[in-house]
Amino acid sequence: MSTNKQLKPSTICTCINLRRASQTITQFYDDLLRPSGLKVTQYSLLRHLQYFGALAMSELSQATRLERTTLIRNLKVLEKMGLICITAAQAPQANQVCITVSGSEALETARPYWEQAQERTKDLFTADEFLVLRGALRKIESLGS
Repeated sequence: MSTNKQLKPSTICTCINLRRASQTITQFYDDLLRPSGLKVTQYSLLRHLQYFGALAMSELSQATRLERTTLIRNLKVLEKMGLICITAAQAPQANQVCITVSGSEALETARPYWEQAQERTKDLFTADEFLVLRGALRKIESLGS
């Protein structure tokens, strides 16, 4: 039986490689955003709320593609920080989530750090490579549709 010992089993698995890349890029953004007090997941949730306005919990879950339990866990932290408000409804999934003035201010504070992360990430690639990367990520996301 011939084996190629130069390749580790984990380096040929697309899923593992994407998970590693995801963890690395998340840590990279979190490190750059640290001075703002936000993590990239929090920044993203606040940006969605700023863009769409108040949303039902189910709508926000759909817009961010986060599972409900993950979303709730993240929203509780943001609510505790005073960056969002959650208005109760009869059905928990219909609870309205909105960004507060403090949340908008936190976004503005974090924006330059996020933009720096965006630029530094983009600088890893040529313009063509970056377009291919974005297209490849969209294709991978379509697997969940």
